[in-house]
Parts: sequence; structure tokens; C-alpha cells
Amino acid sequence: MTAKTPVRIRIESRSGSETTVQKARGDLYRKGNHTYIRYEEEPSELGRTVTLIKLEENLIRIVRQGDVQAEQTFVAGEKRIGFYQTPQGRLELEIETHELTLEADHGIGITRWRYDLYASGSHAGTYRIKLLIQEE
Repeated sequence: MTAKTPVRIRIESRSGSETTVQKARGDLYRKGNHTYIRYEEEPSELGRTVTLIKLEENLIRIVRQGDVQAEQTFVAGEKRIGFYQTPQGRLELEIETHELTLEADHGIGITRWRYDLYASGSHAGTYRIKLLIQEE
């Protein structure tokens, strides 16, 4: 059994002049060379969603399960296919990651990445994400 570490999570997402901040409490645990962060999102009009972030050396994968389901993978210099699904339907996503930096020790610290998002073939925006993980 892997030990869980309670953590505070802060996600800043910037696109153009718009910044959104999401805060949560969750658990961090390690398995081999991978770090996982699991948290429940604030309940919204879309219902309840649990998010799992998998951090590897050059890869970030975000999987959301619950009333919203989504999967996004970020690898610097690569395009990856993902999806976003709500009760209203499924949207195919293409993610082109330009930068990915981990200033984190086993997940604790700051991870940043920048990517272009395409939804159903159309450019949906350029995003800069800053993920801050702190021990409780």
C-alpha cells in the first residue's frame, strides 16, 4: 500500500487576458517513478467530478471521472488526442504542448505547462497552466 500525503492544490489557468484559479485539497501518492494527485472538484452545475493528475518526468495526464469525464495528456513538443464528455455529449480534443517544466520534488512544488487546445478541429485557445502542490 502506498502512503498518501494530504496536499493543497492550486491550479491557475491563463488564456489571453483571462485567469481562472481552482483550489482543492487532495491526496498525493507515489507509485514507482510516478506521482499521482487525486482530488474532488467543487460540486458544480455539472455535478461531482474526481480528478486524478499523473506526473511523470516529461508527461502530465489528467483524468476526470464522474459527471464530467475527460482525459488530457501533455507532452512537450507533441500533439496528443483527448476528450471531454458531459451528459450533453462528447468533444474530441487535440492538445499541442509547447512547454512543460516541473519544479517539483515528487510532486510537491510547481509544475507549469503551455499548450494549444483544439476542440473538434477548431483552435479553442492557448493556455498556460501553473499547478502548485503543497503539503497540508
